[in-house]
Amino acid sequence: MKMKALLGAVLAGSLLLSGCGMVDNAVRTDESIKEKAAFALGTTADKVIITQRTSDIDSVRFHASTQGKVFQCYYSTAGISSDAICSPTDGSSLPTAAGSASCNALLKAAHKC
Repeated sequence: MKMKALLGAVLAGSLLLSGCGMVDNAVRTDESIKEKAAFALGTTADKVIITQRTSDIDSVRFHASTQGKVFQCYYSTAGISSDAICSPTDGSSLPTAAGSASCNALLKAAHKC
């Protein structure tokens, strides 16, 4: 009987986590997603526009526009919600901190500023 209970608990946990992306996308506001995207893009949430939100079982995908550019972004929802990861749609680089105080040795080594 203990094996059946353990198997049932594992199955229930898997089912609970399997729809996290869809649930998160349904309840999370654009403002919250703007903050995630702004952090990834090095800007503020008031300068980001969110469009084309879709969800998978374990993630939420969206487009974030800022500074006249569009970025494809996503964040994982498996277990907990991750930070957003964004990539420019035109093949260019992410916004940089060139000339700003936030340009540090690590960013310089990565050729990000």
